[in-house]
Amino acid sequence: MDMKILISNAYCYLNKGDAGIIRAMVQEFRKKHPRAEIKVVSLFKDLDQGKYGNCEVIDCIIKPYTGKSRLMKTIRNTALYFLVWLLNLLGIPFNRTVREFKEADIVVSCGGGYLKARNLAQFLGDFMYHYIQFLTAIQYKKPFVVYAQTVGEFGSHPYVTSRIKKVLNKAALVLPREPISYNYLKGFVPDNRNFFETSDIAFLLEKKEIDSKSLKGLLAVKKTKVGITMRSWHFPGTPNRAWQLENYKNAMSKLIEHLVTRQNAEVFLMPQCIGPGEDNDLLISREVYAPFQENRSVHLVDNNLTPEELKYVYSQMDLFVGTRMHSNIFALSEKVPCVAISYDLKTDGIMKAVGLKDYVLDIKDLNEGGLRAKIDQALARRDLMKQTLETSIPQICSKARMNNTLLYQVMDNKGKQTAENRKIGELLDA
Repeated sequence: MDMKILISNAYCYLNKGDAGIIRAMVQEFRKKHPRAEIKVVSLFKDLDQGKYGNCEVIDCIIKPYTGKSRLMKTIRNTALYFLVWLLNLLGIPFNRTVREFKEADIVVSCGGGYLKARNLAQFLGDFMYHYIQFLTAIQYKKPFVVYAQTVGEFGSHPYVTSRIKKVLNKAALVLPREPISYNYLKGFVPDNRNFFETSDIAFLLEKKEIDSKSLKGLLAVKKTKVGITMRSWHFPGTPNRAWQLENYKNAMSKLIEHLVTRQNAEVFLMPQCIGPGEDNDLLISREVYAPFQENRSVHLVDNNLTPEELKYVYSQMDLFVGTRMHSNIFALSEKVPCVAISYDLKTDGIMKAVGLKDYVLDIKDLNEGGLRAKIDQALARRDLMKQTLETSIPQICSKARMNNTLLYQVMDNKGKQTAENRKIGELLDA
């Protein structure tokens, strides 16, 4: 009988970073288990159907709340949480997705940065859609793997921390994708021996050459090429969010002007995420691009490219300036020097892992002068940065492959963690 693999907790194909994770997982799983029945649980099934090869995409267990009231979302999610818990306890697979959990041989929680809930409101809010999938795997006694993820933070609320610790302790494997998450886990669940530092699976995504002749022509230019990704960040926890966002956009606009006029560079603005809803980098990219529309050295790449094609385009850059973390990963995996604008510790962790921790700027503290100085420094030192990546990226890719080495051992042992797993993990983490 063919292996039934259920990839849970997927977000949306329109976010090409998250899509790249799923496509890389499927790409690698097919090498080992070409006949496996792989299904993907997505928050946006209709948008994702047909985007992950011959894998069927199914709905998440509870769908996201579409209203605007945070209170109503919390009440609704809490009620559904206890309802799902009760029905699972009674062994009643009340919808198609729960039945797929029940029938799966293994559940693999897809890579990403969603495993965090700093307080009870976050836990009962957006994190609940993910937590219910973990809960269902646990209640149906399915082996599950927390796969190549950034983990934390979880705050100090006792209910939140107890629920998360249960998930981590019940998992057959927990695979943090960078050193900051690994060190956080050592403090959060110090007695747990089932977690090992790996790396993001998107480092292994295979690039694909683009078909667009016009874009190929732009990429063939002999000048220094700088790629940029931006996002409309909401600056949580800061008192003046609107000002922060305008400051960020202004700094990026001034950087483009500086790159063109002072560095004689070709600049490529490349939206990494084009939905769903307002989570769309095209919006901010078009706004920042508008004053440069007549400048033939500034280009807005608004083609709807696959993750593999985006990786190809990024590979043609001489320097990459990324706010979206997976745009940095796509570029770094092709050994393109990067300056990362960090909105989350996952970015800092990845840049530390590849040896470029000095090329990270905090989005909250971003200013025109500091950004320009860091980019000038990177352009001057990009040969040294590339040498660093020549050494670190093969090691990072080996760690990314180890996600599957460890996963396959769990699958071969029917969901049980073994001493051999631990030995391999400890060698990796040394």
